[in-house]
Amino acid sequence: MRSVYKRLDPAIQSHLLVIREGAGLPEGASSLEALAQDWMNKENAFQEQRQAMGMEEATECRHSGRGMLALTYSGSLVAIGPQQDGKRRAVYVSIDRRRDVPSRVEHENAILSGSVQVGCEIVFNQGPVKQSSAVYRLALLPEDLPALDQNTRLDEATLVLTREFAAVDGTRMTAE
Repeated sequence: MRSVYKRLDPAIQSHLLVIREGAGLPEGASSLEALAQDWMNKENAFQEQRQAMGMEEATECRHSGRGMLALTYSGSLVAIGPQQDGKRRAVYVSIDRRRDVPSRVEHENAILSGSVQVGCEIVFNQGPVKQSSAVYRLALLPEDLPALDQNTRLDEATLVLTREFAAVDGTRMTAE
């Protein structure tokens, strides 16, 4: 059977190498396999939550009235609410094993420097972080959904995914 790590996109493999080093995990295939399996579990959880919240998968979001949820190549989550009264709420949640980024940061008046696109970093002029790693999956809320409802769904999805991601990391950390 081919390794999970080797089946991943090369960009994800590169991020997992950095995560392994940053988390202080031992060198070798077993650490990379554990991280790769974790990453796959997180991607599956993201896709399930996207469907449960009625979000559409997209490659780009240019419409400021839409809330979005992004999964980055490094396995972090970025939730960005719709623009409302010139403001957007943004939440950044990193994976638990990384020590080089904050675990969770929120900003109530986030300003994006441009559109959010798969394959590109999310860059904030003002926000929870200066930039994320590149977006791997992007999910958009329906544009006809009121802003308050979009923010509520984003909060729910972020909470569920944060718990699921923590459980994945906890399971792997105790199994090693």
